[in-house]
Amino acid sequence: MPDKALVLGGGGLTAYGWQVGVLAGLADAGVDLGDADVLAGTSAGSLLALDLAKGSAPADLYAEQINRTRAMLEVDFPLAMTVRYLWAALGSRDPKTVVKRLGRLALSVRDVPETAVLEAIGPHIPVQDWPERTTVRLFAVDALTGEPTAFSATDGVDLLHAMSATCALPPLFPPVTIGGGRWMDGGVRSTTNADLVDDCARVVVLAPIPKGAGASPSAESQVRSLTSRGIRATLLTPDRAARRAFGRNPLDATRIPAATREGLRQGRAQAPRIRTTWHG
Repeated sequence: MPDKALVLGGGGLTAYGWQVGVLAGLADAGVDLGDADVLAGTSAGSLLALDLAKGSAPADLYAEQINRTRAMLEVDFPLAMTVRYLWAALGSRDPKTVVKRLGRLALSVRDVPETAVLEAIGPHIPVQDWPERTTVRLFAVDALTGEPTAFSATDGVDLLHAMSATCALPPLFPPVTIGGGRWMDGGVRSTTNADLVDDCARVVVLAPIPKGAGASPSAESQVRSLTSRGIRATLLTPDRAARRAFGRNPLDATRIPAATREGLRQGRAQAPRIRTTWHG
């Protein structure tokens, strides 16, 4: 049974920056979450999981975000796409039904080839192959069945396809074919998918977006499900000041430095609580 798991949530450019700031703030206070046995990510959180697995220091990642020296994937998610996504996400009170509706939305994307997803995501992956230093899990959902999975090095799936799958948000991108499945962004099921690390003893969850639209389960409810099974788990979400720094568009790159600074502040402030879970 793995001991420590760090779960990194999705939510776009500001989500990545805020989580980098949190990790840097925690490291400043002597709490290094990079030594996790399992680094699990959804969408933007998957990129950060790979950064940490590569051995990148939170301070270096923080400097990249504050100074905007790292090129991040910038895409346009226009209003029409937002409306289509929300129509699918808000169409049912049953979480499984919502995921299936979003799966149909993903499968309806035919004007964008799958290769475009690989070409968009590939340049931003910090490593060529699965890291060996620690276990990395990348969450995705099968658009055909609605079932989630956590891709890892043991699955025989190349990293490019796994990473592209966890970032294939409908209707921006079509799902990515892996084996007999068509895989889309794990965020359509949950912004963190924290309930899928229930094989770990201690879990810290960073959730830039605490809950997705509609019937999507909240990160808080998933952490409660972990603790109810005897797992020591804790959750950190943006406070009011951080949410203001995010702005309304999670893909607004101009908001990255502010979101990152707010993460640093929260990480420093929350270090005693996180230390209790991680080292207590």
